[in-house]
Amino acid sequence: MKLSRISLAILPLLSLCSVQAAVYNVVEVGEVAELKSTYASAINDAGDVVFNGAIKVTETPIGTGTQVTVFEYYNFPIRLEEIDFENEDVQAFFTDEQLADISNGNIDADIQNILLRINPTNQPIGNSIGYLRAGNAEPENLVMVDSSLTRGNSEYFYGINASGVIVGTATSPFTRQSFTPEATEDTPDPETVERWVADLPYQSAAAVVAGSAISLPPPYTEYGGGVSAANNISDNGIVAGFGSIGLVEEAIESIEENCDGANQPINTCYYNYHTSSSTSPGAYNQQLDSFGYTQRGLLWQLNGNSVSAPTVLGFLGDKNSQAAHNKEGIRPINYSSQAFDVNNSGVAVGVSLYSDSDRAAVTTDQIYRTEHATLFVEGEALPMVDATEWQNSRAVAINNNDIAVGYAIKTINSANRSKLFYYDYPADKVTFVTGFFSSSTTVPHAINDSNQVVGSAEVIIAGTTTRRRHGFIYDIESDNFRDLNTLIACDSPYTLVEANDINNNGVVLATAIVSREARDVMGDVVVDTQGNPVMEEVTTTVKLQPVANGEPDDCAANDQEYERNGGSTGLGSLMMGAALLWWRRRRSASL
Repeated sequence: MKLSRISLAILPLLSLCSVQAAVYNVVEVGEVAELKSTYASAINDAGDVVFNGAIKVTETPIGTGTQVTVFEYYNFPIRLEEIDFENEDVQAFFTDEQLADISNGNIDADIQNILLRINPTNQPIGNSIGYLRAGNAEPENLVMVDSSLTRGNSEYFYGINASGVIVGTATSPFTRQSFTPEATEDTPDPETVERWVADLPYQSAAAVVAGSAISLPPPYTEYGGGVSAANNISDNGIVAGFGSIGLVEEAIESIEENCDGANQPINTCYYNYHTSSSTSPGAYNQQLDSFGYTQRGLLWQLNGNSVSAPTVLGFLGDKNSQAAHNKEGIRPINYSSQAFDVNNSGVAVGVSLYSDSDRAAVTTDQIYRTEHATLFVEGEALPMVDATEWQNSRAVAINNNDIAVGYAIKTINSANRSKLFYYDYPADKVTFVTGFFSSSTTVPHAINDSNQVVGSAEVIIAGTTTRRRHGFIYDIESDNFRDLNTLIACDSPYTLVEANDINNNGVVLATAIVSREARDVMGDVVVDTQGNPVMEEVTTTVKLQPVANGEPDDCAANDQEYERNGGSTGLGSLMMGAALLWWRRRRSASL
């Protein structure tokens, strides 16, 4: 049981034995040379793993309340040739010695830090790159769209099936282009400028088969290339995701009027329109001329290298009617849905927009709407939780027994908390799980065919009211909920903060915190004044391999205290950065 630096926390709901053994062996699989941190994603039954590495993360240092960007990709490829180092504003950030080093091509960590911070050309910098670790081979960075390895976009792997087919989502890379605005009476001779222009679509779904990326296009691609995302894949090749199926006429007219290429590249105008929060599906205060793409859950069928046209899924709609509201005098809503997982029978789960035309919201011409967990089966979009009790919800995974898992949010002890549920589709029954304690936010990530659920849940540091996240495993059949940190060796250097997937052999893929030698932005080890390496905590990807007849370690000799009562949230900067990076795909259609 790992109980150190970050996590002196509650015991799981089990009795510890005195046998000096462990239930799981921890095997690190996510350390890579070019990045500081990695985050677990998915594992198949053969033990092949996909994970994502952070290019940069957003952190909130404890006590500051201010977000900062931390660059975690060593020696990031800054386009030095695009920077005007003769510009006085740029020169002001450097010493004369540093400017001389730059002219000679000598970029050290101090110079790199300044360039990343000021980014004088606004060079796009992505958030993530994806990796495959097949068996015991070394991790390999596989590319979906950034073939030039500019690292200016974000690429996330989310699923891998028994055949080793990977699915994921990538944002658009950018290219540097010259643009001359259209001449006007006030500006008859406009100046040509250099712009970073998106290679649309702004977000696209892909499958990686034998190392090569295959596009998973949405049904509608006009006015910006459309949008799509792939979230998981079944063993028989069904891909769950979402994408654009249309654009209302009023929005088309608005785009055509504004995106004429006169003042900015057309692709830039399309990109800005579709990535604006004001055009997001379901947003309040929208008129039809500010609708973004109409987005629906999609299911593609992969057969080798060929992809079928996607099946379009529905949405919960007004009061679970699977239709838009028709209340007179009320603004229309851009209803949407997303599929996060699908089983071999083609039953999918995810989230879709729910509205209640009997509940007013914001202004008198708008009605209440929120996202709720949705089961997609036989052409229908079915609810799982009571929308009158829970503020919102989503279903994240389903196994081949047609049991889905998800979480729902409501106010508990004066704060919004997420609570784990599982939904038995054949029995049409939803069951909520308490987790470690009643107000512990508990979020599942996966379920296997043995009905074992893994995810992350809040624990309380002993003697404080500070909450931390720990990976958990929950067995539906025995109703046994355990902290995975209590099932690994007492002297393990890892703290398991998320369990991200579990295969049918019971192998868990998790995200862990471990202490390593600190490295600067160029990848060189940081030392103190005595020349000793400085240590820091980073996140990494690990496998938890079941030990035959393993028992939890008896760590009573540590003489630690544990608590199971509630408290206030107090996440540290590292965990906040991880959450902002990793859950982006679950919070928004835009990565």
